Amino acid sequence: MSTLTEPAISEIAELLDKAADVIDTNGHCKRYLYDTKQAAGGTKLAGCRVDIIGALNIAAHGTPVYTGRDLRVWAAEQAILARIPEAAIVTWNDARGHGNREAAKLLRDTAASLRGEE
Repeated sequence: MSTLTEPAISEIAELLDKAADVIDTNGHCKRYLYDTKQAAGGTKLAGCRVDIIGALNIAAHGTPVYTGRDLRVWAAEQAILARIPEAAIVTWNDARGHGNREAAKLLRDTAASLRGEE
């Protein structure tokens, strides 16, 4: 039997910053973890445009899809949910006016708030 250890706040903040870097590099998409048209065109999943959760997954384990239980991703999602007025990250992600800049900013601002920099 394995036990899962809750990640340190510094680990969660680092993951959020890395996810912001993923969006800066790959771009942001709506409606799914990654841009399926890009993937169908031959772009590797790790290089496709991603939504916020896809970016967290790439930052955590190199692919935008969930690969198993990663408490860092879960904790980062909970930290984001505490900052947004929506009940789900996907609702915020897919809202009009939320693109690359806004998604990366949300991730970095969440990381900063965890570190107590805000």
